[in-house]
Amino acid sequence: MEYDCTVNVLKFGGTSVGNGARIAQVASIIVQTLQENTTPFPVVVVSAMSGVTDQLLRIARHTCLGEHEAASQEQHALRHKHIEAAETLVPESERRAELLRDLDQAFTSLAQAIVELRQAAERNQDVALPTAAVAAWGERLSIRLVAAAVREAGASAEAVREEIIVTSHPQSDPAQPFGIVVGADPLASETRANADRLIKPLVARRVVPIAPGFIGRTITGFATTLGRNGSDYSATVIGAALDCTEVTIYTDVDGVLTADPRLVSNARLLAQLSYAEAARLSWFGAKVLHPRTLIPIAPRNIPVRVRNTFRPHIRGTVVGPVGRSQSGATAITTRRKLALITVESVDMFGAPENASQVFALAAGAGAAPVAICSSSGHHLSFLVEEQAADSVIALLRHDLDNWKVCCRRGLAACACIGSGFTADPMSPARATTALAHERIPVVTQGASEQGITLIVEDRDSERALRCLHRDLIAPVIPLVRHEAPGQKKKRLEA
Repeated sequence: MEYDCTVNVLKFGGTSVGNGARIAQVASIIVQTLQENTTPFPVVVVSAMSGVTDQLLRIARHTCLGEHEAASQEQHALRHKHIEAAETLVPESERRAELLRDLDQAFTSLAQAIVELRQAAERNQDVALPTAAVAAWGERLSIRLVAAAVREAGASAEAVREEIIVTSHPQSDPAQPFGIVVGADPLASETRANADRLIKPLVARRVVPIAPGFIGRTITGFATTLGRNGSDYSATVIGAALDCTEVTIYTDVDGVLTADPRLVSNARLLAQLSYAEAARLSWFGAKVLHPRTLIPIAPRNIPVRVRNTFRPHIRGTVVGPVGRSQSGATAITTRRKLALITVESVDMFGAPENASQVFALAAGAGAAPVAICSSSGHHLSFLVEEQAADSVIALLRHDLDNWKVCCRRGLAACACIGSGFTADPMSPARATTALAHERIPVVTQGASEQGITLIVEDRDSERALRCLHRDLIAPVIPLVRHEAPGQKKKRLEA
């Protein structure tokens, strides 16, 4: 059957679906999108209710430790949270009873997953996948509530109960934190086939699909997760599989701002960003987009828009193939708690090929360099997370002969980001001058086409962020107090 399947993916995070009232707001946005003739048909991806994934992981941990009373108490609280939301969303008794029966069946299946996890733990088996199977139930419960809310708002909607995303089989890694599955990477062709089978028939019938984010199923048949904070990533994976026109991520901020508004009072909303700018912002500490979110859609030039669930009239920020055509700074961000590791050859003519060995050793310690600050034939300095510094230093000192390894801790990276930032020689100069005027010493720096990274003491990072934003993006205009002529005369006479 041939039909138009032009769609937009709408992704709602945990805060957006945090309780019954918020889920009702989400339903109103979905219905409003349906009524807009110029907007493609919505495919909705939702997270678990706020805090639920953490609650499920606590249940899993209690289960593995044999703390069954604590696990039972958490299950009771989890059930109450979802039933309370259901009763808020569906006032009509018959439809409410149907939803409550659906939730009851879901909790029965969750209880079975918990039993299977307990059995695996008692047998000393690997519990990574059984734990993921428990954690996956947050989204499975959420889609039932959101679909019911959309129907209450007057539109046809259906919860997609099968996992759309197909992943590779993960590897067991005991070094990972509890509940983290490593290596469950989406498989493009298999995921596309699932999207065609599960989503397109609903769209053809004008039924809004409500699909779970964060979770998938391995090619070997096990439920799995895509890593903490992976819900946005799952939305773009599904969007790429559907060849959607746009992925809209609804969250609790208006979009991407020029700086963290908690630290910079006059931070501005950015109308658009390039993929490269957004990726760099994310890498250096901005929390709006998960670092992996852009990977599935950037090669297809599919834009992603960040919007506020609670202020839906604001159009948000569009991240796409082309950002703003300017050479100055677009945004300023900081990444804190870093350490600068310097590797220097005792032989002034050390071999340059040692750089690859240095980074291989750092990777072996589980520490990807945050930034490379300087490099030469006999000298290399780079930033890592401060908590990983000791492991990296130990490996470097053990494996590198005739090289001196030094470390400076308590640092932060202030990234001034903008396409073509370094093309204008005045932009980097203004950045360093801004810090000099505030007497903030720069430890070292690095640069690329996307901007300049200034390394400062961690204790100076917030002050550095504010002064860079002031001098490069949004000068603070002082308030002028106007005096009446009589007041001015009295002041002069005094």
